[in-house]
Amino acid sequence: MVDMGRNEDPKREAILASAFTQFSRYGYRRTSMEDIAKATGISRPSLYSYFESKEEIFRCLSASLHEQSLGDAECHLKGAPGHSDEPLDLAARVEAALVARLCPFHEVITQSAHGSEIADENNQLCGDVVRESQERFRGMLANAIKAGVRAGEVDLKAAGLTPASAAELLHLGGAGLKQGAPDTASLAKRLKRFVRVFFTGLH
Repeated sequence: MVDMGRNEDPKREAILASAFTQFSRYGYRRTSMEDIAKATGISRPSLYSYFESKEEIFRCLSASLHEQSLGDAECHLKGAPGHSDEPLDLAARVEAALVARLCPFHEVITQSAHGSEIADENNQLCGDVVRESQERFRGMLANAIKAGVRAGEVDLKAAGLTPASAAELLHLGGAGLKQGAPDTASLAKRLKRFVRVFFTGLH
């Protein structure tokens, strides 16, 4: 579930929460603004005073999920307070960041009977949001790996990698592991093995 708690307006939060539930249960195409208004317990005019269209609501949900996952991933990469239960070595931090980044989206897709449709609509309506989010995540990974190189945690020279290229491989490889994973637990296990193999080859 997307955490709408970062929005300031409670009614706006309620609209987004109701829309998320409606999209998950009935799919994007079958959900109407009337459905979202009824689920929220407000009138259509009230709903339109917050959002101009269903597309805008969907984009806001997508942006919220991306921001949420990026914030969590960054905290893991930096070993920020609140994530101190995670081992602080680079491989473990990268693993936790990939899980934080990729699993929320996979959960949305796998837990809804309309997951494929939601994924397709996200690509069509939110392509710019997705691309910008991916670039930011790769930048975070690259910075963490660069710091790991300076600290002697990893050696990229033998593999002919730069922090940016290593980050790209980790991100693309991790994203590819979503294919066929039935749930987030399975994806998390795949990511752990993948990161372990990746960093073992760089020592």
